[in-house]
Amino acid sequence: MWKGAQKVADRILIIEMGPSLGEDVVLALAKAGFSVARVHGYPEALLSLEVFKPDIIILDHTSKDSLDMCWHLHTAFRLPVILLGKDSGSEIWRKALLEAEAECYVRRPFSTEVLVARMKAVLRRYRQCPIFPTALL
Repeated sequence: MWKGAQKVADRILIIEMGPSLGEDVVLALAKAGFSVARVHGYPEALLSLEVFKPDIIILDHTSKDSLDMCWHLHTAFRLPVILLGKDSGSEIWRKALLEAEAECYVRRPFSTEVLVARMKAVLRRYRQCPIFPTALL
């Protein structure tokens, strides 16, 4: 997004559910030009949505609760969500991910370059929609 001659950084909200994703991920996202906020857990995430107004969410996937959160964030706030976690590879698991309406799933271990590329692709797709979701916030 451009305001005047200055580019406004896309805002990423990272929701950590377990051990920290690590500073290397945050640094890589900042280096790629994103504004990054990190929270731990869903209650903090809900508070951050109002203040930070993210363009995209990275959700640390650790349990079924993460899938419920993903679905709620996507449907209630119309925000794209990328899930990060370990993939069990089963068909039941893939079905659950689709039902949670995640934009994509990035398996651990992952490359920060691939994560940045996926985020940019998701944001491009969202901006091509007739009603850009973050414009509703």
